[in-house]
Amino acid sequence: MATQPALWPTLVSLRSRLTFRYSATGRTAAALFTDGHGTLLCEFWRLHGASPDCHQLGRFELRASNADVATMPTDAVPFDDGTVLFVSPTGLVVLRPDGQRQESGPLPFRPEVVAPAPDGTHRALFIGREGARDGDCLVWWWHGLEEQAHHIGTLPPLLLRGGGWLDRQSTRYVVNRIAGSRTRPAIYDLRRDELNDLPIGTGSEGDLAWLTAPLAGEVLFTSEFTGEHRVGLLRPGHDARMLTAPERLAGSVTPMAMRPQGGAVALHLQDGLRDRVSVLDTNTDTLLPLTTPPDHAFGAMGWGERLWSFAVGCGFPGRLIGPEANGWVEVHDGTDAGRYSGWAPSSLEMFPGAESEIEAIVCGHQDWRSAPLLVVALHGGPASRWSLKFSQLFQLFTDEGVTVIAPNPRGSTGYGDKFHEFIVGAWGGPDLADVLALVAHIYKQRGGAPLAVYGSSYGAFLALLAASAQPEFFSRVLAVAPFMSVASLYQEADAEVRAMIDRLDGRREITDERGSRDVLNWIENSSARLLFFHGSEDRTIPVTQSRRLAERLARLGRKPNADYKYVEVGGAGHAPLDGSAELHHAAARFVANGDLPAADR
Repeated sequence: MATQPALWPTLVSLRSRLTFRYSATGRTAAALFTDGHGTLLCEFWRLHGASPDCHQLGRFELRASNADVATMPTDAVPFDDGTVLFVSPTGLVVLRPDGQRQESGPLPFRPEVVAPAPDGTHRALFIGREGARDGDCLVWWWHGLEEQAHHIGTLPPLLLRGGGWLDRQSTRYVVNRIAGSRTRPAIYDLRRDELNDLPIGTGSEGDLAWLTAPLAGEVLFTSEFTGEHRVGLLRPGHDARMLTAPERLAGSVTPMAMRPQGGAVALHLQDGLRDRVSVLDTNTDTLLPLTTPPDHAFGAMGWGERLWSFAVGCGFPGRLIGPEANGWVEVHDGTDAGRYSGWAPSSLEMFPGAESEIEAIVCGHQDWRSAPLLVVALHGGPASRWSLKFSQLFQLFTDEGVTVIAPNPRGSTGYGDKFHEFIVGAWGGPDLADVLALVAHIYKQRGGAPLAVYGSSYGAFLALLAASAQPEFFSRVLAVAPFMSVASLYQEADAEVRAMIDRLDGRREITDERGSRDVLNWIENSSARLLFFHGSEDRTIPVTQSRRLAERLARLGRKPNADYKYVEVGGAGHAPLDGSAELHHAAARFVANGDLPAADR
């Protein structure tokens, strides 16, 4: 096959983060990540001062070969002085700024809540169900660098999300108590080992403490009224009051961070693929929309000297961004990928579907209408969607001069239940119709120039159907881990895949003029050149599916290495391209030029 692409060394410096956490004061952050070769590493972000930055902790490195996975750290808790507390099911380990390591006692359960002290000192609260009886929760406390973690109490069943510290002294922590089918916020007093209900008194069907501002003692909560959720605020010594401003926002609204001094909450707004951030002033119940950078997906948020969000886009890898007077400041992670400025940009556009417009990511250095090369990328799932996540393969496509259009047809998630339910009982129905309508529009706008189509898993199944249904639109098809029909997949797949098919009623036959959705019956209509990959150890879609396709093409008289190429990747699973420069480059060159790999693996 072709040699390694020039862009690959930069791409492989990307970090795959397993955790990301801000310090209690929001002045630092830490993340556990892997290097793709079985090594667990840690990065530390300094977010205060004039020049925020990120560096890898040089004295933390764990190999899977010399550490039991069951004892590997599951969290990294940063402190403002550069100390990091690593949490694992068997104990706590402290790494000091000078590199000194220190054991800080056993922790005989996997904590579901890890809450460092709000004043930034070396203390933390841990809550988890593991090892407790009848759904109760164990509470442990770590009281400093020279102390051991110890058990301080047992609480009744809790919903272990939401809540937080209610005071700077770390004496009261808000939890959500499960009361029958409802939740009620309660205050756990660490000094007395007592749990008392938080007097919200909204008369709702259920309340949930969401965030707290420990320096002000404020609690942001949501209350349910006849199935609808409203946001409210509780201050010490005051009655709870409902906040109406968030009700005027469109899309999904999620409170993400609360200013420690109180008075403001950062809201994440998501409408399809479009992410925004707005600040809710809880004193005046008004909204301050932030002029957020376009085509960013906003993740974990923390509030220290400023509001920070971990952000990613199709056109740039993950980084921290924060609002300032004249826009946003960005802090990358110090890797080659983070520093690189030549990534292909992306945008969001609406395209015609079969019945209404659908949303798509467009990624490339050129406008799709005039770009010499174009590929339509179809996501897997089917209960999935394209998101503004950085894609190695998309960037390799664009490096070869190909512009990518990645649509979310009907059936995709993230657009409400009604939009997603189009796929239930109709695999290859409304979604295929939307893909063909979109491609017809693109084909016309580009003067009848055929284009490429790429898909992985369910997207590969859809790509093969599309290229067979309208062969004039497509010059080549790149399929990764395709299946031939839902019926044959159901017979060969494991229990988890069969359960997913049943949940989405995938075996129901579509009754329309196109007939049963079986690639083996459709593929004779396709004239596109075809390259398909499959991992020999794929447990999601068994490799027999692609082998059957290769056999069918041979019976049709298609010439291997000329009309099509099947690459079976030995030892690979459901993502056979992962980690391989050779295979990624082969896929990109095929999409760009139609070049089939010359040699078998």
